[in-house]
Amino acid sequence: MLTKSLKFLPILVAITFTSSISHAGCTTKYDYNSGNYYTVCPNSTGTSINGYNTNNGTTWSQQQNSNGTYSGRDGSGNLYSGDNNTGYYLNYGTGETCFGTGALRTCY
Repeated sequence: MLTKSLKFLPILVAITFTSSISHAGCTTKYDYNSGNYYTVCPNSTGTSINGYNTNNGTTWSQQQNSNGTYSGRDGSGNLYSGDNNTGYYLNYGTGETCFGTGALRTCY
């Protein structure tokens, strides 16, 4: 039985090593105020962020593009997109829409 189990050890090591390589350059952080653990990974178009909220058990993700646009999935599973340059934001699940930036930002 042990001999059969040891046959899979090189495969397990290879998978683990490959998994580690794919996460090179990523950083994991924790925000105590929100309860979010998140991993930030640079990629060819910007940065991907994947998170887990310890307060409510939800997961979320976002792709932040180098041109200022972003898209993702919130903790309720709703897709959203926006543009940091214009302040535009649309949550496709809730219908929340925002326009503008700073004090002039308005959401419906």
